[in-house]
Amino acid sequence: MTIEGGSATDELVLVRKIEKFLIREVDLLDDRQFDDWINLFTEDGYYWAPASIDQRTPDAEVSLFFDDVPMMKTRFARLRHPRVHSQIPPSRTSHMLSNVCVSKKHGSELCSAEARFQMLEFRLGYDQRTFGGKYEYDLVLGPDDRIRIAVKKATILNCDDIHLPIAVPF
Repeated sequence: MTIEGGSATDELVLVRKIEKFLIREVDLLDDRQFDDWINLFTEDGYYWAPASIDQRTPDAEVSLFFDDVPMMKTRFARLRHPRVHSQIPPSRTSHMLSNVCVSKKHGSELCSAEARFQMLEFRLGYDQRTFGGKYEYDLVLGPDDRIRIAVKKATILNCDDIHLPIAVPF
């Protein structure tokens, strides 16, 4: 954890604030509160999962998914449809985070964070799946203490493997 030009107390406060925010973020996914989750993003924010470990941007090659805010809204509207076959019955998920690292320049409203994750997905009648890897965030710290996600990148360890359809975010 580093805050360029900040005090040790500033670092501790910021790390705790970011940790609480990241835990709340994945809790919203686990509770299927998708609208509240989308509202954590900036208007031009996006969420993507690379299709290879060394993929640096979502623009140069195909990703597992690359969703801006309008696409997230479309995806979750589809997930809520009563006859969406990929979610009958709906998935239950449990996200776990660890090893949170935060970096920020003192006085800047921009912050980056990384965390290791595991996500369990269970659907009655289907095999339970586990995804694990690293989240990378670009965050905007607002003057009202509100944190917003500008970019969320989820690199799963086996991103270059064959996957059954992924309906819920990991």
